[in-house]
Amino acid sequence: MFSTYCFSQSINFDQLDKEKWLRYNGGISANGVYYDGTANRQDLTYYLTGNLNFNIAGLYNIPVSFTYSNQEFNFPSPFNFNRFSFHPSYKWVTAHLGDVTMTFSPYTLSGHQFTGAGVELNPEGKFQVSAMYGRFLKATEYDSVAQGGIAAYKRMGFGVKTAYDFEFMKLGVILFKATDTKNSLENPLPIELGLTPKDNAVLSFESDFRVLDKATIHIEYAISGVTEDSRIRDERPNNGVLSFLLDENISTNYYNALNASFNYPAGNGSLGFGYERIDPDYKTLGAYYFNNDLENITVNATQTIFDNRLNLSVNAGLQQDNLNKAKTSEQQRVVSAINANFTASERLTLNGSYSNFQSYTNIRDQFDYINQVNAYDNIDTLNYRQISQNANLGINYILKKTEFKQHSTNLNLVYQNSNNQQEGETIEGGLSTFYNGTAAYTLGYPQQNLTFSLAGNTSYNITGVDKSLTLGPTLAVGKQFFDKQLRTNLSSSYNTSYSNGEKQTNIYNFRLGSNYLWLQKHNLSLNFLMLFRNTTLNSNRDLTLTFGYSYAFDNFKLQLHKGERNIDHRLEKTTTDLWSFRYRNVSYSGTATEINNQLTTVFESAQFSNIPQFKKDDLSLLLTITKKQEKEEAYKESAINFLKELYGYGDFKETYEKALFTVIRKIQIDMRKIDIALERLFVAKKLEVDQHTLNNKSKTEYTIEEQKLETEYQELLEEQKNRLEKLVGHRWMEEKFAAFTTIDVVVEPVGFLKEFKKENTLEAYKIYDTNEDLEVLKTYLEDEIIDFYFKKSLGIVNPEGFELKYMN
Repeated sequence: MFSTYCFSQSINFDQLDKEKWLRYNGGISANGVYYDGTANRQDLTYYLTGNLNFNIAGLYNIPVSFTYSNQEFNFPSPFNFNRFSFHPSYKWVTAHLGDVTMTFSPYTLSGHQFTGAGVELNPEGKFQVSAMYGRFLKATEYDSVAQGGIAAYKRMGFGVKTAYDFEFMKLGVILFKATDTKNSLENPLPIELGLTPKDNAVLSFESDFRVLDKATIHIEYAISGVTEDSRIRDERPNNGVLSFLLDENISTNYYNALNASFNYPAGNGSLGFGYERIDPDYKTLGAYYFNNDLENITVNATQTIFDNRLNLSVNAGLQQDNLNKAKTSEQQRVVSAINANFTASERLTLNGSYSNFQSYTNIRDQFDYINQVNAYDNIDTLNYRQISQNANLGINYILKKTEFKQHSTNLNLVYQNSNNQQEGETIEGGLSTFYNGTAAYTLGYPQQNLTFSLAGNTSYNITGVDKSLTLGPTLAVGKQFFDKQLRTNLSSSYNTSYSNGEKQTNIYNFRLGSNYLWLQKHNLSLNFLMLFRNTTLNSNRDLTLTFGYSYAFDNFKLQLHKGERNIDHRLEKTTTDLWSFRYRNVSYSGTATEINNQLTTVFESAQFSNIPQFKKDDLSLLLTITKKQEKEEAYKESAINFLKELYGYGDFKETYEKALFTVIRKIQIDMRKIDIALERLFVAKKLEVDQHTLNNKSKTEYTIEEQKLETEYQELLEEQKNRLEKLVGHRWMEEKFAAFTTIDVVVEPVGFLKEFKKENTLEAYKIYDTNEDLEVLKTYLEDEIIDFYFKKSLGIVNPEGFELKYMN
């Protein structure tokens, strides 16, 4: 018996008044598998799962889940199977409490679970900070009886990640530290286990910057110091760069990792280059597993042409190991691949790919090396080369699509080749070739909810001198009953295999499946598979029966009326339904799952990485709603609505810049009238001050009556100061605005205008997103830019240096 409980919360305190205070939903399911056949497996396997989620104000979630099965898991482990996590957030502050994971970078802290606390600070400004502290492994004693048991020292760790944006570049520093507690285990460990208490410190530097206006470069360099056994007392001859953090001794080693990438948007695609080098034995205790001793060089390019109908991507890479020449063998890999997807029309789509994988291995045999007579003995005799090629072509064509009948066909061809060579010649049995072809025809009757499919499959393999062939047909029928509440499918296939021209095996299988949705909450499923296998030696059969039940609830309210069904979208969309639509000359096509992945990929692309968080939350909700749609038309409508909102922020950028420039031009025109008015207001107040009884008098000279006027006089002086500040600030602003002659100064701003644009874009987007009223947006920008420049002038302009233009 094995059970798991998971809890997770996410709170946004500033949104608590916008949703219902409490909702709860969840479900339970029971599944079983009965098997009767020749394979070595249990006759009956069953398991129960359940989940319950409480939601507060639409944002605060407490999900609980459990699993029960008849399998046994009883072994010691340093990891927690029962987990509890809490993730409260307020605006740009997020905390992670309990059993959680965080990722700083691949070379420092990378997804390792810990029990403790973490925090992420991501304000709208230039500075970002993340930090964590917790237990990575719990102390686990060695158990010689337990199968699969893992012994471990208690491991504690902490980390800090900081980043600052300097406009032209972004710099970041990561510090991670993890230490095993030496006395956390009471019982001695077997020497052959090789387990020792370790100490690790990692320092990483990151940088992102732009070149050539559009190109981006990312660089990360990390140095990791590892003490393999902190119990050793012998000191290290020299202190390392992380000695201030690390408990160093003679078992301490330092390792380096470097990753650099370059990306340049070109046309409707991009061009990229990458380089990665990781020292042999590089490790960090903040990751479960790490690939090291490798050097990678990669090049990639993508492009969309022919009105976005053809998508091309090309990748090439070179990898090699044995960087310190300490291994007895060296390996090099060369990979090149090209992928193409072409939407010829709404009916015809084609996709193809080709990859070429080459691996070179040079085994440095030490015996031959010691006994060779000269440097030219044994050259290439132990050099191996492996070449693997893969090619794929897929064609999908809709023959006819009407309201009553649909005809479609698809063809898929696959070619794979592997060639092992030594000294440039193919070794015996080293050539393998695989061909596979599948063709299918589907006939559908939408109004009857009925589909027929007929497919043929052929596989031909050549391995050394052996040749094998497998071929056979498949027939499938799908039917839905009772307003799609009951779904049934029936299929049967027959395959015959040959080896070197001789018949070997006949395999016949029969499948029957069904699931039924009752009262919108209960789902029952039953699947039956019977397989008969006849060979030249014997015959056997396998029977597999799968059955399941699930129940979903939402505030325990059942909808019993037929017209109010809320069918689970996971049951509505089948993998055989092919949908397609276009938005902004981009085609989205495939099954519901495939389109969901396409929409998610677009949402997470770099093009929309700068969308404000509040808008990302709205878009996430729209995407979730889209994925829940059950009908094709409703799905398309929701998907297009999501894409409109997604691209809307990019459209707003242009609207915002035009509105801001219009406001600037309006202010330029109004400045002359405003200048005259501000000077008159100042002069009028100055005259009041000059004519006041207390003007130019010392407080020691005040009479009793004049002392009563002191408050009034001070108020006049303050008002005069304010009017003067507005006047000189306005004239400074007028001088600055005189340089704003074209919209280019708004598109690529500098100085104070750049700062204003950055500070106000988010709020301007919120205002425009709420009502889409351009005049409201302009009014907001006008008020804000005048106030912004006036406040800047207070620290720059000397009010005493004013001159009167229109009067003396």
